Amino acid sequence: MKLGRVVGTVTSTINSPAFDDRTLLLCDLLESSGEPAGGYVIAVDTVGAGAGETVLILDEGNSARQVLGLAQAPVRTLVVGIVDNVDLEAVEGVAKRGPAVGTPRRRHPKRA
Repeated sequence: MKLGRVVGTVTSTINSPAFDDRTLLLCDLLESSGEPAGGYVIAVDTVGAGAGETVLILDEGNSARQVLGLAQAPVRTLVVGIVDNVDLEAVEGVAKRGPAVGTPRRRHPKRA
């Protein structure tokens, strides 16, 4: 799994049926500190994430297809969680705690 920040959406009018009624998110990859890691992924949203939110990204094709229940779908990457905070142990042993950098505080309705 990876950390990322949603920076936008991707629209595709002609695509595989596996993407029908699904939102594609453009996500910049992040280090555990919240700093940019370089690179990006396009991921299928499964949690209702929005722009600017820090998200948990599943980037393993077979696992992604299992989550969607679509064994033959051309899917590799999913957004599977919205990150509230990341706890890091500093080298000196002092815990650093706080909200995920840049993550707005909002609650998402559960999907049906």
